Amino acid sequence: MEIYIDSLQNKIIKEINSLKNKKDRDKKGLFVLEGERLIGEIPKECNIKYIAAAESYKLKDDINISYRINDKLFSRISDTVNPQGILAVCEIMKRDCENINYENDPFFVLLENVTDPGNMGTIIRTADAAGADGIFVTKGCVDIYNPKVIRATMGSVFHLPIYRNVNGLNIVEKLNYNNIITIGAHLKGKDTPYNINMKKGCAVIIGNEANGLSDEISMKASNLVKIPMPGKAESMNAGVAAGILIYEAVRQRLGE
Repeated sequence: MEIYIDSLQNKIIKEINSLKNKKDRDKKGLFVLEGERLIGEIPKECNIKYIAAAESYKLKDDINISYRINDKLFSRISDTVNPQGILAVCEIMKRDCENINYENDPFFVLLENVTDPGNMGTIIRTADAAGADGIFVTKGCVDIYNPKVIRATMGSVFHLPIYRNVNGLNIVEKLNYNNIITIGAHLKGKDTPYNINMKKGCAVIIGNEANGLSDEISMKASNLVKIPMPGKAESMNAGVAAGILIYEAVRQRLGE
């Protein structure tokens, strides 16, 4: 039975609004995603608390709607410019870094203090397309459950393991211990990614958009590489840099 909501003071509306903030997402263990396509990407292991739709939304047979929300009110709580009229509130999936399989030459991505939602979404989507075995996201990064990040991933946030709020230095040390080559993108890198053997187990490390990798992680990485830039630009967008490194690994692993 659908429950109709037309008050901004309703507890469901207040909850949806609160989940726009990372602090509340972490406290409640919940996040919001909007649109039919993203809802269709939700995996079985991700528990849906409820689905809410605008009053005028046309019901789909395979979607179980718990709440109907007044159209104007839905527009107010939506995080998009042109709301699609449907959203889901889901439980955040918990990932355990202690049980990762480091055998069979895996490929990982580690993100340190990447703060732009567009970059984060682009990197997650690129890593998914490349068949990465997992992504580590440090505490200083933009939250992967930020609505803008979720939209930018186009569903890829659900397709591979993503480990949130990790200690980057600890992860690098663990990767090194397990014979995973750690490759940091760095302007002071002495080598290019094309000279590193990425067919073996490896992890690409991307740092903050403005400041790059921290000194601590730079010192621990197996290799620091610089992407050739024969033009006049002094640096490169984090999402683009990640894409170049990720697909160098793909190129090598495909034997091309």
